Amino acid sequence: MRILIIGQRNGKPVIQWSRFLGLALVLSMVFGLGTGLVFYLLAGRWSHTPVLLGIVVGAGITSGGLFAGLRTPPEKLSPLDPQSAEESK
Repeated sequence: MRILIIGQRNGKPVIQWSRFLGLALVLSMVFGLGTGLVFYLLAGRWSHTPVLLGIVVGAGITSGGLFAGLRTPPEKLSPLDPQSAEESK
């Protein structure tokens, strides 16, 4: 599954902020709860540090995807307009 957070419109890169923020929130929640749960199961006690570490890792993965998309040349990005998508076929 591919989630498009950066595309091109009129030859310029465009960030889909709602998708980016949604993805960052979901990944941070999953990684935060996952690392917290694993720590709880292994150590037998709850700690906030693994949860915060998981949140930072989830946000970092999402930010890495954003920066990778921004480094991509605009002509290689997927078009965001339906009209320009038909023209590129």
